[in-house]
Amino acid sequence: MNQTKRVSRRKLLKAAGLVAIGAGATTLAACAAPAAGPGGSSGPVVLKGATINWLGGAWSFLPELDPVIDAFAKDWGTQNGVTINFTRESTNLGAKIQTAIETGQGANIIQLADAPAQYGKSLADVSTVAEALSAEGGGYLPAGTFQCNDGSRWIAVPLGQHNWFMNYRQDWFKEAGYDKFPDNFDDLLVAGTKLKAAGHPFGWTMGDKAGGDGNAAPYIMLWAFGGKEFNPDGSIALDSKETLAALDYFIKFHKQAGDPDEIAYDDGANNTAFNQGKISLTANVNTIYLPAKKNFPAVAEGMNHAVPPKGPAGRFGACTLPWWGILNKTTGANLDAAKAYIRDFFAIKNLSKFYQAGQGYILPVLPKYETEPIWPSDPKLAIAKEMFKLALPAGYNLKNQSKLSSLMQTKLVVGKMFAAAATSGDPRKALDGALKDISDLKVLA
Repeated sequence: MNQTKRVSRRKLLKAAGLVAIGAGATTLAACAAPAAGPGGSSGPVVLKGATINWLGGAWSFLPELDPVIDAFAKDWGTQNGVTINFTRESTNLGAKIQTAIETGQGANIIQLADAPAQYGKSLADVSTVAEALSAEGGGYLPAGTFQCNDGSRWIAVPLGQHNWFMNYRQDWFKEAGYDKFPDNFDDLLVAGTKLKAAGHPFGWTMGDKAGGDGNAAPYIMLWAFGGKEFNPDGSIALDSKETLAALDYFIKFHKQAGDPDEIAYDDGANNTAFNQGKISLTANVNTIYLPAKKNFPAVAEGMNHAVPPKGPAGRFGACTLPWWGILNKTTGANLDAAKAYIRDFFAIKNLSKFYQAGQGYILPVLPKYETEPIWPSDPKLAIAKEMFKLALPAGYNLKNQSKLSSLMQTKLVVGKMFAAAATSGDPRKALDGALKDISDLKVLA
């Protein structure tokens, strides 16, 4: 791949200054004192009386995850004499975080999937925690450091990555003459045309209604055609012939192979359409397959997962990276407790239980997990281990995630651009609209 299309992971690592932590680095054990408990630390209990107020969203698509967090918090809090309060907010999380930032009340630790750069000025330095975990885990994959380090300090600690697979009806593809999932986008369009004619359209989530799928699916296509949001120096790179080629492709894809509703999907719409047998392909994590095993066994039997197809610029995966950060108005024992709690829960022996419960829903960003017993045993989810080193975050071509790139992800600028192209049939008009949206966001950045 040439440098204008995709940089290697080694080059991305080098460009971002993401060298592995080596001699002289703080070890996890050294950082662990003074907390005592499940994280493996052995120092005296000195956090007694501190309070942690945790604010984030519930893991509604995979509810098995919240009990893992709760069980560890109960045990750790008891052993360390720390009160831990959880507030899980589904509809007004952004507003509650903003209130906590402005008032210094209501939250110490926040959990989000949106890039933390837009909150950078309000987040405490958690470098000692992140560096200790990095040392334990073999050095963060480039995506983790890119997302959570602003170039001078760690502003958050990556919890993991959501990594989008191709969810497809293997049985219907076989009926259309495909024993294997198409390896490239040209062949995928041919397959999709046949499947739509047979009543099995694709559902490629585009638009600005789905904060998860609506970011990942557009980036998988944009990057595969050589489009990118930024140059390494931070300048906008979206206005390119490669972006126009991606938009032109999606116009044909949507018309010839796609569900007419795909440009208005929210994050649950493609799940529902797939499990109801209305679509034959969508980009998703494992939250179609796992419910299907329980509630739609015929769908689960007929489906499988694959890596994304290749485009002219190569094969790209897309990920978002949930993270925990500490608001910088947290002080004293509460700050010490928040850092110790994150450090201990994110230690491999503890966070492994979280990954196991997710069955591939959330994947690690530390390479030593590759040999840990966290990977799904179901052969239809084996793709998770292949994907966890493939996917890149939005804006990956930058040195570090920027506030503008973070806002573009939050506002789904790229997905909205693809939907506009499919609606109007005019790639140039859709691109100009996205450039206008970016110009408006620069005011906030």
